[in-house]
Amino acid sequence: MDKLPLISSPFSEAWPTWLMFALLVCIVMAEALQPETIRTSFRTTFSRMQRMYGDSAVNFWGLVALTLFRLCVVALTLYLFCYTQGEFSILTYGTIILVVIAFVAVKSLFAWIITYVFDLKPNTNLYMPQYSNLWTAACVVLYPILLLMINFGEQTIMKWIIVGIAALFCAGVIVKLLQHYFNGIPSLGYILLYTLTLEIIPAVAMVWTVKQLV
Repeated sequence: MDKLPLISSPFSEAWPTWLMFALLVCIVMAEALQPETIRTSFRTTFSRMQRMYGDSAVNFWGLVALTLFRLCVVALTLYLFCYTQGEFSILTYGTIILVVIAFVAVKSLFAWIITYVFDLKPNTNLYMPQYSNLWTAACVVLYPILLLMINFGEQTIMKWIIVGIAALFCAGVIVKLLQHYFNGIPSLGYILLYTLTLEIIPAVAMVWTVKQLV
């Protein structure tokens, strides 16, 4: 008797498993080439430390591996969060990666504009390494969540956990903005503008865009 073909989903496709293995290799490589990358990311999340990668010099390939890890984790998180049914395609995943890259590029442009309009380059130079560390810490936490979503059928609880992680990330961003940019009541206007323009609106727009793709 012929076997019925499996319905395409995160549980039946082989590529998500290989992707997660590749991402594990990336973060291990980043940690090996740039020692204390993960530890420093979590430490700066709860302090005003300015270091980005520990005490050693930045390693180019370590930075590339870390960037790939974060980019692919964010794209897969969006895909799994928005996915309900239908074909779970690596082509769609690749498209989502391009969407994330596009939004990062737009965010970077607006960040540059806001920084120079408000003359905040010194503050931004201190803030951006910690912002990068926040992303690393969030992606490291998301990785095991994605593993569970790929290998087990219960999705609702995991999606709520992702929402919780996103909320904590936003709270961390606001704390860092206050630490580095707060200089009296007038500066709250800039912080609000930054949060809306570069965090909340892009996040909502990315989720909406991915929902159209899946």
